[in-house]
Amino acid sequence: MEEQSGTRTGRWRRALREPSTLSLEERLYRVIRSDIESGTLPAGALLPSSARVAQELTLKETDVQSAFARLLGEGLLTVREGGQLCIASRGPAASVGDETQRRFEASLLKAMREAQARGLSSSEASGMFKAALLRLSEGERGKEQDKDGDKGG
Repeated sequence: MEEQSGTRTGRWRRALREPSTLSLEERLYRVIRSDIESGTLPAGALLPSSARVAQELTLKETDVQSAFARLLGEGLLTVREGGQLCIASRGPAASVGDETQRRFEASLLKAMREAQARGLSSSEASGMFKAALLRLSEGERGKEQDKDGDKGG
């Protein structure tokens, strides 16, 4: 399964390369905050460790920790069991609960591993998952239309 954090730090790296008078810590904080607010980093998404981010972006780990601490303080990040940082749930999604999220992630990871064991690439496996979600969504719309049809007749 392609690791999203690698993609994230790539985006963060590009943002940090742009000329600025702001400190690296401030720029990292702002790009992560922007990713959270835009939904690029959805609720429940796991963040790589501060050590990993520091290594990949060639920053001081204290700068990364400081950016993460600010986001934690603002309630944009939360700490899971084991100390792993993730994007905090906001709005209706917050009612789903951590246990449901963990079960879902475990099931998805299992399915991705099975797909890879059968020779599918990460892209193919992700495509299958997206197709299944689309079929599910279409099925739900069909049920709603059936209910609406029953009301009219």
